[in-house]
Amino acid sequence: MKTYIFILALLTFLSCNSGQTASEKKQTADSSTALNNDSENKKQIIYSDKQLELFLDSIGELNTQPLLDKIGFYSDSIFKSHLQLSKIIPLPDFNKLRKAINSKEISIETAKRIFGDIQIDSTFIEKGTIPLTLYSFDKLKKELYEFAICLGYSEVSSGCDLYFFKSNKIISKHSIYHRYGLELKHYRDSDGKTVIYYKENYESGSGIWWFNFYFYKYYDDKLIPVLNELENGNLQSPWGLRVLWLESFVQKTNPLTIKMVYYQQLPDTTNPDTRPKIINDSTIVTYNWDEKSKTFNGNYEKSKISKAQIYSYYLEDNEILFINSYYKTLKSSLLDKDKKKLTLNYLNEIKNYYENKPSR
Repeated sequence: MKTYIFILALLTFLSCNSGQTASEKKQTADSSTALNNDSENKKQIIYSDKQLELFLDSIGELNTQPLLDKIGFYSDSIFKSHLQLSKIIPLPDFNKLRKAINSKEISIETAKRIFGDIQIDSTFIEKGTIPLTLYSFDKLKKELYEFAICLGYSEVSSGCDLYFFKSNKIISKHSIYHRYGLELKHYRDSDGKTVIYYKENYESGSGIWWFNFYFYKYYDDKLIPVLNELENGNLQSPWGLRVLWLESFVQKTNPLTIKMVYYQQLPDTTNPDTRPKIINDSTIVTYNWDEKSKTFNGNYEKSKISKAQIYSYYLEDNEILFINSYYKTLKSSLLDKDKKKLTLNYLNEIKNYYENKPSR
């Protein structure tokens, strides 16, 4: 019952915050949530095996794309929300920026002229300068052709603003919530264009966290979003109805190749520490550049995981998507004597939740 109550609280928390801005949601991502007392008091219905199998079949027949769109909305909205700019820096100020890069600090006056309205930590105001970090994407750092600038210390804060340059022009500003320090990487794609990527954090805590890889590409005078993929989704007992884990590793970049390791467990109230993993696997996904959409497309059909199944590791109200995308796995588990009871118990919890969930 405890796991069921908490997942309701988690689902309520996520749905209640759906109207917030990305920054507001980030600020509340680690806060604890109150338990849903109404849900705790509702009487649980014990459905028959036949009713639960029909419930499973009905979800398995649903169109997957609308479920994907709903679950992916929050992550994609942040991924695509970064400012596209076209601000040319006059040569005198650009030369001052070069000197600031060498000294790793910039005067507040110059920083305001170059970067506009910036937030300045009170500790820097008295000194009159701001620390500056260069992220170079050129073969030689002194070229300053494709690069990014961070004002302040990205390592000691949970988030930072990153300004992307192409020569003396600022082309984009990213407000990144990295949580534990910015890890910015880059490579040259097969077409010679620069691709950068980093991790964005949405949730973080003990036994519960969620990060995505964000990939962007220098294209003409813009930095365009080209791939948003799960980096690490984790939900452990007793914080969720399902125990789940997926972690991604970039193995190579030409072509872009990512290895994913993942598992999922269903609740076992009799012995939660030894419940079997209903899913426990790893796979390789390669990504091809599509010039028409200007995105990387994953070859999921040649891997052991689908895009919908990856989304089932997002920390969202995604139980219906999980059942839909893993329908065959759940259906076959009903023929396994060790997994049948776990699957039916899980389906009973979910059917109760959605039967009692208020319609909107």
